[in-house]
Amino acid sequence: MKICIERTDRMGDMILTLPVIQGIKEKNPQAIVHVIASQKNSKICNQFNLIEKIFEKSKLSSSFNNLTKSISAEKYDYYFTFSPGWFGLCLGFFSKSKFKSSLILKSRYSSNVLSKLGQIFFSKVFYSLSFVINRFELLKANKDIHQTNMMMDVVSKSGIAISRKTQTKFIFNNEFTLNKSKPVCIVHLSSKWVNSYYSEENFDDLIKLLNEKDILIYLTTDETTKNKFNKIFETFDAVEDPSKMQKSSKSILICNNFKFANWTSLINQADYVITPESGCTHIASLTKCKLAVIYDANNSPNSIRQEYAPWNKEYLALETNDKDLNQKLFNFI
Repeated sequence: MKICIERTDRMGDMILTLPVIQGIKEKNPQAIVHVIASQKNSKICNQFNLIEKIFEKSKLSSSFNNLTKSISAEKYDYYFTFSPGWFGLCLGFFSKSKFKSSLILKSRYSSNVLSKLGQIFFSKVFYSLSFVINRFELLKANKDIHQTNMMMDVVSKSGIAISRKTQTKFIFNNEFTLNKSKPVCIVHLSSKWVNSYYSEENFDDLIKLLNEKDILIYLTTDETTKNKFNKIFETFDAVEDPSKMQKSSKSILICNNFKFANWTSLINQADYVITPESGCTHIASLTKCKLAVIYDANNSPNSIRQEYAPWNKEYLALETNDKDLNQKLFNFI
């Protein structure tokens, strides 16, 4: 059995797809699984040894035609498109797969009969199975809309046995070993911290509060960090590789622009991880750390949590409009 899974979006989405791949393999040990990934989440796939081949989506205009040729030549038994948008649907149309399945998620914010209408029609006509989820109605009825469970439903309804109790372990190698004189807390500096409820000043207060604990605090960054945290960069030292971090005597450091492998190595060795809902959430979900996830109160936090909760990982969920947010995070450590 040869299977292709299209997941060309974010790192967190790919990590939530890993239990699907593992669940298929546990029930079908001889299955061959290929993945079509984005440039971001291919970093995840490269470390997961249950994927036999990875095709990376490119931004070049010629990439779709080249990818189409590569995919159709594989002669898959099953093709699954799990990412939103037309790319995966169109790729599946040309894939020559025997059985094609789509997962189409309607808006979580409003009940709109026109939501994804074109994609729904296309998949109903050209796909063997079109699995359409009305997230708005399911959320109102307090039904499960977790990404991993929805993907598992599609696989099961396509006729493939899948284990639903699977748990993906940490898949990354440690590139270095931390000299841990104290417990390590990672706080991820995503711009998602800052909104109408929570400011950079609030965040600065949080770091000062956490510094009362006998811990090492490492602030990790992403491409959004410097848009929101100018004061933080003025206050604390920044290092760009683990060797300089290890030599520092400071209890608070900004781990700025770490290479992906170093970033995941740092997360894997942390005792605590505090992060807004982001790729960091799902990287940390694969480790043994105590995890706290902060949800943006302006962006439907309950529905985001239900859909993207870390898979089978206990964690503390908080929202940015919580007036006791900093104190609760202090108590979390």
